[in-house]
Order: sequence, then C-alpha cells, then structure tokens
Amino acid sequence: MSKLEEAKKLFNTNNFSEAIELFNAFLIEEPNHADALFFRGICNRKIENYQASINDFTAIIERLSDEATIYSERAVSYYHLKNYKAAVEDLNKAVELEPSNPYRYSSRAYIRAYIDIDGAMADYEKAIELDPQDDISYNNLGLLQENQGNMRKAQQNFERNKELLASTPKEPAPLPEVKKQEIEEENLTFWKVMKQLITSKKTQQEFSNFLKSGFKKK
Repeated sequence: MSKLEEAKKLFNTNNFSEAIELFNAFLIEEPNHADALFFRGICNRKIENYQASINDFTAIIERLSDEATIYSERAVSYYHLKNYKAAVEDLNKAVELEPSNPYRYSSRAYIRAYIDIDGAMADYEKAIELDPQDDISYNNLGLLQENQGNMRKAQQNFERNKELLASTPKEPAPLPEVKKQEIEEENLTFWKVMKQLITSKKTQQEFSNFLKSGFKKK
C-alpha cells in the first residue's frame, strides 16, 4: 500500500493527525499532487489548523483554477477563521464556475449573511429556485426574513421547511469531479462539509445569536 493510500485510510477512520504525517511524507516526493493536498487540507481543518488548510487549497488553486469545489473548501476554512470577506470571495468564484448548482448559492448565503444580509437572502432565494426541495435554505431564509421584520414571508418559509422535513429525506446531488485528480466525492463533497457546518449545534447557535444581535448594514 502506498503512502497516499495509507494516508487516505487513516483519513477515512478519522485519524487526521496521523494521516497528515503520511500526506507530508508523500508530498515531499510529489509536492504538486492535488489529491494529497486536498485530503491534507481537509485533515488540517479537522484538527483546527485552518491556515494550513487554506495553504493547501491555495496550492491546488494555483494549478487548477477552474475547480469550484476547491474554492468552496477554502471558503469553509476562511469561515472558521471568521474571515468572512475572503470566504465570500471564494464562494463568488464557485458560483461563477457553477452558476446552476444550488448548493453554491445556499453555502454562500450562509456566510454572506455576516456581511450582506440582503445578498444572503437573494442567494437563498436563488438556491430555492434551483432546488425547491432544499429545506435548509427555506429555514435560513425564514430566519433572515424574521430578523428583518418580514414575519409573513418568514412564516411561509418555516412552514415549507417543516413540510420538506416531514417528507422522505433526499440525498443531495453529487458535485462534478475535480479534473485531473481523483477525489472521493462520497466522503468529501463540499456540500457534505457545508451541511455538517450548517446543521451543527454550535454553528446554528452562533448563527442564531448573530441574528438576535441584529444585523448592521455595512
């Protein structure tokens, strides 16, 4: 088994620090290997080494500048550093590259709300237009509308969210494969990462507290 395969195996069993050691050894031999950089970037984020994670994704972008998923992954790492401006800039690029992908809009909306609430609502509306079954977008759009005092529209979106949650859950559509390198999307799609981020108790509480504190337009 190669170092890369061993590192991925450790990754899949959540042994992120050990996986990083093997990815490091592999990247000494093949420093431009996008697959290894991608996995190491995820591992670094898992152990809260966010700047190292950003560096790994940046190294990939320097060689594969047309991959929306890489920009989106880097945006999540920027988000954890509370660098919302940089995160939104990366998600802008992801939207530009994949304008028909609803998850690009819903993920940008979540982070965009911290700096541009009107833009965030527009993004959620676009995500819903592209995917009317996106229950999270209905809920988060409702929260933003409620915060803006638009209770009627907020209630409509909360009701739609409840209807979708009561129906059979659907798996999100898979994202396109990253060109030139094989990346295991069943484990690492940006949407799965973003959904974990959005649905985590800690992050939802942070978002709720942000809304309760009131949004100040820049």
